[in-house]
Amino acid sequence: MDNVKHVSKTVAQVAFYYSWSISITFFNRWAFSSFHFPLAVTFCHMIFVFHAVWLYRFFTKPDCSPDGLTWSVYLKRVWPTGVSAALDIGLSNWSFVFITVSMYTMCKSTAIIFILIAAIIFKLEKPKVITIVVILLIAFGLFLFNYKSTSFNLFGFILIMVASLFSGLRWVLAQILLQRDSLGLSSTMDFVYFVQPSMVFAMLPFAIVIEGNDAALSSNFGLASSSQAVHVFILIISGATLALGLTFSEYLLLSNTSSITFSICGIIKEIVTLTLASTVGGDKLSWINIIGLLICMSGITLHSYLKYKKTIRESKDTKLLADEQTLINSGTGSNTDITVENVMMTDTLKNTCGQDDNKTGS
Repeated sequence: MDNVKHVSKTVAQVAFYYSWSISITFFNRWAFSSFHFPLAVTFCHMIFVFHAVWLYRFFTKPDCSPDGLTWSVYLKRVWPTGVSAALDIGLSNWSFVFITVSMYTMCKSTAIIFILIAAIIFKLEKPKVITIVVILLIAFGLFLFNYKSTSFNLFGFILIMVASLFSGLRWVLAQILLQRDSLGLSSTMDFVYFVQPSMVFAMLPFAIVIEGNDAALSSNFGLASSSQAVHVFILIISGATLALGLTFSEYLLLSNTSSITFSICGIIKEIVTLTLASTVGGDKLSWINIIGLLICMSGITLHSYLKYKKTIRESKDTKLLADEQTLINSGTGSNTDITVENVMMTDTLKNTCGQDDNKTGS
C-alpha cells in the first residue's frame, strides 16, 4: 500500500513538472516568434522570480543568511554561476525567434555534452572511453537531426548551442555550490535567492545593448495605448509565472526523487515535447531526422544508465565500508578470527566490484 502511494505521488509530481516545462517551451516559442524582445522579457522574468523567492523567504526564514557567503566568495563562486545561468536562459529564449520547438529541444539536450566536458575540466568526473562514446552518439545524432532540415536557421542554431554550452557550465558550477555545505546554499530556495541577483545584473546589459533601442521605439514596448500596455503586461506576467512554476516543480521533483529519476523524466519529456511539436506544432521531420533523434536519445539514455550504475556502486561501497567498520568494532576475544575473516571477505567483495566496474567503464 505504501509503495502504491509512493508511486502515485511520484507520478503526480512528474506530471506537475511536465505541465510547467512543456508549457513554457511552447509558450516561449509562440511569444517570441511574434514579440521579438526575448532578452528584455527574460530580464523581467528574472526580476519576478527573485521577488517571488524573496517573499517566500520573508515569511519562512526572514533573518536567515548563510555565514560562509562573504562578498569575496559571492563574486568568485556565485556570480559566475548566475552569469552562466542568465546566458543559458536568455540565449535559449532568443533562439525561439529563429528556430522551431523540435530543433530547440534536440539542441538543448546536447547540454549533457558540455556538462560532461565541464565536469572533466573541474575534475568532478574522470575521462573514460564510455564518456567519449556518449558525447559522439549525441553529437552525431544532432548532426543527422539537422541534416537538410527545412526549418534550419544558422543564427538560431548558434544561439541554442551556445546556450547549451552555458547550460553545462551552469549546472556544474551549481553542483559545486550545492555540495559546499560551508556556503549554506544546500537549500534550492536559498540557492535561487542568492544566485538570481547576479542573473538579473548579467542579463541587463545584453537586453539594453541588443534590444534597448528597438524596444524603446517599438509600439509594443512604447506602450502607445492602454490595450498594448495590457497586452505586454499579460505576456510578461504569464511567462514569468510559467518560469516560477517550472522552478518550483523542478525543486519539488528533485527533493522527492533521485537524480536518476529526474534524468529519465527529462528524456521522456523531450520525447513528449518532440511528439507534440510534430503533431500539434506542425514541425516536419524526415526519416534521417528521426534516425538522428533516436541516436541522440540513445546517447542520453546511456548517460543516464551510467549515472544509475555509479549511484548503485557508490551506495554498495558505502555499505561495505560501514559493514567493515562494524565488524572491526565488534571483533573482540574469541570472535577475532571470525572478524578478520569477515573483513577479508569484505575486502574481496570490494576488489571484485572494482574490477567489474573497471571492465564496464573501459
